[in-house]
Amino acid sequence: MWKVQALVVHLLLLGSILTIYFQTTVLSGLNPMPDMRDLGLEPPADRLVVFVSDGLRAGSILENNCSNVPDLRSFFEDRGLVGISKASSPTVTRPGHIAIFAGFNEDPAAALTNFGWNPSNYDTVFNRSRNAIGWMDKLVADIFTQLPNGGQQLHFNTFKKTDISGTLRNDEKVYREVKEFLTNEDNVQPLRKATAVVFFIYLVDMDFAGHAFMPTSRRFREMLNTTQWIIRETHDLFESVFNDSGTAYILTSDHGMSNSGLHGGGGKNEVETPLILWGSGVNHLAPSGGKNFTANEDGLILPLHFIDQIQLAPLMSALIGLPPPMNNMALLPKEFLNASAEYKFHALHLNVLQLLKQAQILIHRHENSIFCDYLPKFDDLTSEKIDAYIKVVKLLLAEENILKATTLSQDTGKLAQQCLDYYHSYYHIPLLVSTTLSYVAWFFCLLMQLTRESSHPRSPRKGYLTYPTLIISLAGLMVVPVIVLQNVPYLTAFYLVLPLGLLVVALAERPLEGQSIALPVLHLIGIVVPAGLLILMAFENTHIGILYGLLTIFGNTKAFCHQSWKTVSWFLLVILLTVILMAKQNSWLDWLIHPIHDLVRNSHVLFVSMVLSLLRPVVMSHQLSIRVWTVNLAALLFAGYGVYQWDAEKDVCFYVYAVCWTYLAYSFLSIPYSGVKHPKRRVELIIFNMLTLHIMLTTSIESIVAQIMITEFSLNMDLLQERKLQKEIKVREDEVEEIEHIGDNQEVSEELELDRVIPSKSPLKHLKESYRYAIIFLVYFYVSFFGTGHWFFNFTFKATVSRLFLSSFSLHLSVALILLKIFIPSIIIMSSVYALVSFGRKNARSIMICVFLVNDAMSLYFCFYVENRGSWEAVRQSLDHLLVTHVFIILLLVCSWIAKALVSNTSEDKPAIVVQPASAVDNPSTLVGDSQA
Repeated sequence: MWKVQALVVHLLLLGSILTIYFQTTVLSGLNPMPDMRDLGLEPPADRLVVFVSDGLRAGSILENNCSNVPDLRSFFEDRGLVGISKASSPTVTRPGHIAIFAGFNEDPAAALTNFGWNPSNYDTVFNRSRNAIGWMDKLVADIFTQLPNGGQQLHFNTFKKTDISGTLRNDEKVYREVKEFLTNEDNVQPLRKATAVVFFIYLVDMDFAGHAFMPTSRRFREMLNTTQWIIRETHDLFESVFNDSGTAYILTSDHGMSNSGLHGGGGKNEVETPLILWGSGVNHLAPSGGKNFTANEDGLILPLHFIDQIQLAPLMSALIGLPPPMNNMALLPKEFLNASAEYKFHALHLNVLQLLKQAQILIHRHENSIFCDYLPKFDDLTSEKIDAYIKVVKLLLAEENILKATTLSQDTGKLAQQCLDYYHSYYHIPLLVSTTLSYVAWFFCLLMQLTRESSHPRSPRKGYLTYPTLIISLAGLMVVPVIVLQNVPYLTAFYLVLPLGLLVVALAERPLEGQSIALPVLHLIGIVVPAGLLILMAFENTHIGILYGLLTIFGNTKAFCHQSWKTVSWFLLVILLTVILMAKQNSWLDWLIHPIHDLVRNSHVLFVSMVLSLLRPVVMSHQLSIRVWTVNLAALLFAGYGVYQWDAEKDVCFYVYAVCWTYLAYSFLSIPYSGVKHPKRRVELIIFNMLTLHIMLTTSIESIVAQIMITEFSLNMDLLQERKLQKEIKVREDEVEEIEHIGDNQEVSEELELDRVIPSKSPLKHLKESYRYAIIFLVYFYVSFFGTGHWFFNFTFKATVSRLFLSSFSLHLSVALILLKIFIPSIIIMSSVYALVSFGRKNARSIMICVFLVNDAMSLYFCFYVENRGSWEAVRQSLDHLLVTHVFIILLLVCSWIAKALVSNTSEDKPAIVVQPASAVDNPSTLVGDSQA
């Protein structure tokens, strides 16, 4: 029951943090504004052509007096304008296109999908248009075609990004398709008299060229010259087909790119994208705020404009008379429009009304609560002020005071933006406080359970029928209707009440007798110090190798007092694994990594690991049956053949898939029913099977790293057990002398002898041992996580781990196999402790409670440092920290269940009770060699 409780609580804590930082800000229940023609106003353009050149930064256009874009100069020298559109992080394709065509920065909830899709539906310029026609990559088209369509059907022609070699010709292919479409009269005839038409032309070569050649290279500039020529030719083609001066043009980019050919962060070159605007309805004399640039070699100085990327959506809408997208969060840059003052005002007014509609949803949610007068609110914008704004605008229009009405609309729009930001984060602080209290209550609950586990005999709990639990429960029942009457969103309300529920559970876990929390200082040290070290070494400074080496060596220093081949081998393996982890995670060791980078990526390393997996049990003198050897050898041969077929780019044989899936089931199910009762023999079988399975899920050197770690841990366990047995022998010799004084005829039972030799552990010793093995579990888990990831030098999830199990990609099965690969070393280590250590066998619950305490302290720390906006890498890193410390602790609990099942039905190894004179024990090393516990 306690395991289910831990599982549920950890899911709730994770959900609480995700609710704070990754709730969607996209509102539903909105209706579109009327378009300009419905208001009797003719827009300045009938159609809009949008060129989005992926990965093109503003500097590439402006540098060297715009010499990189000679064919585009005529567009802005006398009839257009040039500016910089500032994107927001993460600077990747999807958020950029959403900002351009939907008018808001990517929803924080999209970080949960790695910015692959948005959990909420949203409106775009395409949904508002009469016709939307485009040529683009399929991944870009999916951003818009999978949304509910509010207008006409989207006519998108798609292609796939397949050419990254250097013969970049995707832009030319797009141009040919556009030309083929426009030269077909059947396609063009319906569009000649159509209005509010949007053409979207997506050009991808600049992104490829930037990644391949870097934006500062000659090859990149050559590709840019080709792309800008294509844009010019496409423009001329549109002008020849629609020769009515009714087309507006925009050239921009979804994101920029750094000098090293990367994007995703918030660097200047990544967020500054070009904006060239020309054609019908464009005011090329718009004020720029004093910024200028040199447009040609003759020294022509032109104004340089700055806008936010999300402002492109209302600007494009206003150019062709559309209302802004319903979820738009930007204000129209009206000075860019070449239109009458009345048209500019109404375009801005529609924009402001659209923002106020969103604000009203949040304001009404707050004002319709009974305690709204006593709680903070955004006083600058209320329902009354919104109604007053609409009335004042009508009066100003009646007075034909367009200028004052425009100023009022501009100011009200800014207030609406501030109001939306205010209420979207309204419950941020209360939720953060509530989540912190939930953690504190959960810590208290775990400490109660651990205190009861450490007492001998185990103390029963007080249960729920106590005055404190009843009082807290009553308080919770009183708080719930208050929150409901406050009109708090249901999910937010649940997490605000969660601390009271966890506190009730914690109070019920108090021991019936004795102290509530035994040895609080020990708990503080046992929780905070390991958690701080893991945060510092594993997540902040990437020095997990140093932490592993120090903890392992100092945890077994007495092994150096008895030098043997085991001691030397163990020490060398510790040093080797420490060096591997340091080389993997520290860039200053690139000089060591680069020479062997290609070597470890080669599949030949995998064949070497197969041989090592067969030699390792022989060297370690493991006792395995012929049947086990035969099955594992056959499985490795089939796996090796499958890897050979994969490397030769052949289809992996069906029999390989069948054998690998069969062995996956066999490796787990055969162990409990193997007939091996001896705990050490059972562990040897577990190690052999699990490492064979790990090889099947490996792409290169990861299996060798796993074998090094498991071998080191096995030798460490042997050395610790030998030292423990030496102590027991010494105690036995003293006991024998005492028994001789009692008399030769007195019989001593085995149970009495065991009680005298191995007395029950005190609460202090019990807690120390629990924290010790908990730290071992966590340290080795993070070592396996960082050291045996999918690639030795760059930890990324690669679907190729499933190449011997799946003939075609399956996301869910691939993720499951990836997680299995990560957790196999933890299953082996837990099984070893449960089987070979008497304390681990009897106190698995205490150890896992300590694991929860240490890991949840790390989770609470990361809770305060979550980034839900900004650099793609920063957002993903903070989210990964949450997932690693929350989801993986749940999976470690599952690993504990599996480990307990694998070592079930084994006989508990007990030291032989030998009552004989002390002089008979002349060579204790012989007893050490026979011990298996």
